Amino acid sequence: MLRVRRVVALFTVMIAFAPPIAASDIDYGSSDAWLARPEIESAASLTPADSDYRNMQAIARADVFYLHPTTGMKSATDNVPVDDPQARATAHVMLMTQATPFNGVARVYAPHYRQAALHVFDGNETALQGPMNRAYEDIRRAFAYYAEHDNHDRPFFLVGHSQGSNHGLRLLIEEISGTPLADRLVAAYLPGMPTPRAPFDTHLATIAPCTTPMQTGCVAAWGVFAEGYRDFGDWEAVNHFWDANVGRWRSARGMSLVSVNPVNWREDDAPTLPAAHLGAVPFGVTQSHFSRVMPHLVGARTVNGYTLVSPTPLPADLFYDGGVFDEGNYHVFDIALFWADLRANARNRFVAFLAAQGQAAGPLIIAPAAVTAIAGRPFRLTLGLRNGPAAFNAEGLPAGLSLESDTGEISGSPRTMGRHVVTLTAIAQTATDIAELVLLIEADSHHQRD
Repeated sequence: MLRVRRVVALFTVMIAFAPPIAASDIDYGSSDAWLARPEIESAASLTPADSDYRNMQAIARADVFYLHPTTGMKSATDNVPVDDPQARATAHVMLMTQATPFNGVARVYAPHYRQAALHVFDGNETALQGPMNRAYEDIRRAFAYYAEHDNHDRPFFLVGHSQGSNHGLRLLIEEISGTPLADRLVAAYLPGMPTPRAPFDTHLATIAPCTTPMQTGCVAAWGVFAEGYRDFGDWEAVNHFWDANVGRWRSARGMSLVSVNPVNWREDDAPTLPAAHLGAVPFGVTQSHFSRVMPHLVGARTVNGYTLVSPTPLPADLFYDGGVFDEGNYHVFDIALFWADLRANARNRFVAFLAAQGQAAGPLIIAPAAVTAIAGRPFRLTLGLRNGPAAFNAEGLPAGLSLESDTGEISGSPRTMGRHVVTLTAIAQTATDIAELVLLIEADSHHQRD
């Protein structure tokens, strides 16, 4: 039977435990209560080395409120103190991987909270209630602080993983749905937990599951396993959601689940091939962690509320979960495996949100997330623009391509094969928009055959 195994260390970056301390009244007006905020230095501003992606929080027009997963391994306490050094170090690792897809479009806010420790999820459902409620109370207070002091009517994303997704779903039910904040929700990305369909029929009737890639005001949920994995019942037994009907955390075992394919962002069961995968980042191995973006790594399909990927196993020199989960359970990699796909989709949903809400006060670039060109062959792409006119600029175009600033046309015959992240800018008199375009320059297979 699948059980989360208690471990002393999850990743090589973890450090020694600190003595437990009381943390019952966290001051979210203090920067020390936050894992990330725009004004403090954090891993949220990073991008993978040699990837050409850029941190654009300084000019972002949206926010992301991010809730990290379980990072506390103490067995002596049910709720991990917010200043526990091991929990903070691991939260930093998760922030680096899971919040950074959004730093191209949003400022990152991520609170520390008295998370339920890992061992709590091995216990019975009754014992889980107190620790999870204490953790949620911290998150509720942190979100209230953000909403009052930082949001300033800006569009925002809600993002979590695992335990963070548990609390994120409850935030949607109790603090966002039916309030003015719901009108500013671009989308919620809450992977890593079995997410029942039932709450969307009742308490979240106005916030639907995401089923298409440009849908806004919705919840995208998924959980990643290897093709052929079978122990989903055991997985559901140790993961819980907030059932507002009874005011209790409970298992989703046996319930109908919602899920989306994090490559094509659709709910249907049509598989996506590795060629459509925009890219993963390595996770958990010191030599390779967050070192690059790897496109075309996995195909994916959605089956009964889960995302199954292949080929597997994943490369051991690139992905390691510390031995916490059973073989084929890729829970720790739910976001890492689709880092570039998530980054592109967040931009697309934000553009759709601004267009639908009439909030695009300045130029808005309309461009595909990724395009493929053949080395040595003519290429042409014309960028779209809302709320023009504006002058276009592009940084990182491969040799052989150029941009016409007035029309937004990229043309030429690319000469440098490989993956190129091009930073696009549209500059008007009153505002500027920045977007990213991934150009995949491939070899001319016809020429090679000749």
